[in-house]
Amino acid sequence: MTGQPWEAWAPKLDPPTAGGLPYDVAATIAAAFWEDSPHEAAAQMWEAYAAMLDPTLAVSMVNTGAQSVSYGTARPGGEYGLAVARAEWHRSFVSGGTVQLAARRPVKLRLPNWWTVGEAP
Repeated sequence: MTGQPWEAWAPKLDPPTAGGLPYDVAATIAAAFWEDSPHEAAAQMWEAYAAMLDPTLAVSMVNTGAQSVSYGTARPGGEYGLAVARAEWHRSFVSGGTVQLAARRPVKLRLPNWWTVGEAP
């Protein structure tokens, strides 16, 4: 490996990581797209990596007979879901669209009691 700039945006590469996107595939994608559109190149690499993985389905509804619980939109999980989400994120820069990213926990901003809005002290 030569330490190309696109490697930082690529998924795990094989080599050095077994099971990653083959380096020659990533290099071919980078050669075709990187100069004109780095995000397109990265999206293509992440999509190629996702295509190598087994999809992990997300639970969208649980029915126990006594009760039924529904979750939000089912999205793929695991390594496959992460690869698809990363590809969508890069695509959002190419297409001008947006990708919804979910935070794990809401962040609460706690300001000190002395903080006032308006005049400076």
